[in-house]
Order: sequence, then structure tokens, then C-alpha cells
Amino acid sequence: MALTLENEFVVAAGIEPTWRLLLDLERVSGCLPGATVEPGGEDGQLLGTMRVKLGPIAMTYKGTARLDAVDEAARTAVVAVEGKETKGQGSASARIRSTLAPEGEATRVRVETELNVTGRPAQFGRGIMQDVAAKMLADFADCLSRTLADAPEAEAPAPALDLAPAVGGVVADRLRQLLRRLFGRRT
Repeated sequence: MALTLENEFVVAAGIEPTWRLLLDLERVSGCLPGATVEPGGEDGQLLGTMRVKLGPIAMTYKGTARLDAVDEAARTAVVAVEGKETKGQGSASARIRSTLAPEGEATRVRVETELNVTGRPAQFGRGIMQDVAAKMLADFADCLSRTLADAPEAEAPAPALDLAPAVGGVVADRLRQLLRRLFGRRT
């Protein structure tokens, strides 16, 4: 499944420190729940794994991340990510374009993601993927703000990205909408 996701968030820090942190892929990876960086990358490329849990389904992707393009003047950076399931046939790739703009003493980050997913997660559909991406970016933004404020709790990423709460709420809302249409009453 190929899709484009657009999200925005605000980081409680100025544009310069936020920009420097977003360009430091090794350091910023600590804000991605379930992400682990491994030694051995070359030419600025990071090797790593990402563990994702969706209800009873847990997947681990092994792959790479690298800065693909950096425009200092426009404060835009593109990160290319590729990974394959370690126990399965699925894969995921993304081009993540982040554009920063000052917003008072904070920084607004606009994120455009071109995502391509195969395997089990592709079965969840576009709407759920968009809702999950929004939840992930909100958590990521909170961690960036804490990291920039040097909060110690921002250093330890969660052991796995558990998408069940985000997806569960979306599925429940869609089920209620379907029941309303079918039975014409409030559920």
C-alpha cells in the first residue's frame, strides 16, 4: 500500500536547536518508540531495527535510515528509510520531508511522508494508517520537546511502538458509524 501522509506539530524549542536535532539521526532516533540504532552504518547511513506492536501482532523491521536531502536555507530535510520484516515477507519504505518554521519561541514542523508498506500492516487501510501516523508524530513531538529541554526521561525509548490503542479507537469509531448507518440510531 502506497500513501502520502501530511502532519504538523509544534516543538517547544527554537528553530535552530530543533533543526540541529532533526539532522542528528542517531540522536533523534531515541524519540521513535521501538527504534534501536546499531553500529556499522557508512556514509551517514544508520542501521537499525524498529519494533511495532499492533494488538496481538508484533513485527520487527531491520533496515536503514539516511539523510537524503538537506536545504539549510529552507530548513527542509528529507530522510529515506527502508526496512524488511525480520520474521515475515513485509517491508516498509518512506521518504519523510520535514520543513521547519519559527512560531514565536517554538518551532512548527510540517511532515510529509511518502509511505509504502507491504505485508500484514498494509491490511489496515489508509484511514487507520493516517490516524496512527498522527498519534506517532504527537508522541515524537513530545519527545523532541523533552530532549531539547534536556529532560532525562526523553533518553529511553519505549520497548515497542504499541499501535493498539490508536487503532482500537479508530476501529471502534468506524464500527459505531457503520452501526448508525445500518440501524439508523445512536450506539
